Amino acid sequence: MIDASLEKLLNSKNYADICPDTVRRVYAQCRARYKKTAEADKAARRILHGICGAFMTRREAQRLGERIDAWGAGRTGEALEALLACHASTRERLPLSRLESAYGQIFSVTRRPGSVLDLACGINPIYLGAMGIPVTGVDISQSAVDAVNAFGSRLDLPVNAICSDILCSLPRPSRHYDLALMLKLVPLLERQQPGRSLEIIRDLDAGWIVVSFPTRTLGGKNVGMAQHYSHSTAQWLPPGRTVVKHFETENELFCIVR
Repeated sequence: MIDASLEKLLNSKNYADICPDTVRRVYAQCRARYKKTAEADKAARRILHGICGAFMTRREAQRLGERIDAWGAGRTGEALEALLACHASTRERLPLSRLESAYGQIFSVTRRPGSVLDLACGINPIYLGAMGIPVTGVDISQSAVDAVNAFGSRLDLPVNAICSDILCSLPRPSRHYDLALMLKLVPLLERQQPGRSLEIIRDLDAGWIVVSFPTRTLGGKNVGMAQHYSHSTAQWLPPGRTVVKHFETENELFCIVR
């Protein structure tokens, strides 16, 4: 029998953008932490509220359709940059020249991939799809997933995404990927489930994995995070995986793993 409070959360319009598995996971964690159902419900709502709109507001999500069409009409760099600016994670990597430089360094090692799996993707698959690279994204935000799928279907590009929570289970693709992306994901996973990053990296069926870490605080301060992460990479890599290159952008450290 489903918990009545959980059922209300799952049916709430406030959390309709969040993967149902994420709602269940957050509520289960709160139920284990608090004795009273009302306290667990309040805590779960606080966490879910923090997830909603953290990377893309409703207004930005509504603009995406228009900006997808605008890029499709002229396929200019300016239109692509405006589209990518709708999501906080990709917005941090703009201007477009910074994105081009980062992927240029990645592909100089991995070569241009024929297939990409992008975990906690946001709308990053749109950038890769605009390059003509086949990519499958995974994210807990239904609006981000919808945007990626709309981009692929409207413009007939090899881009798609699924709404799934990798803290609950890793999607089991029926194919090998040339490259898997875990961008700014490891710290988020480790704060919630220590050791989960190692499990995912171990189980990914990909020839190359690119893992990145934020190097600045939310306030923009550089507090030595790049040095910390570059020195600790061995702690989250399973046997058989090796970092072959590190490089740093203005606010992100990238590790290319073979």
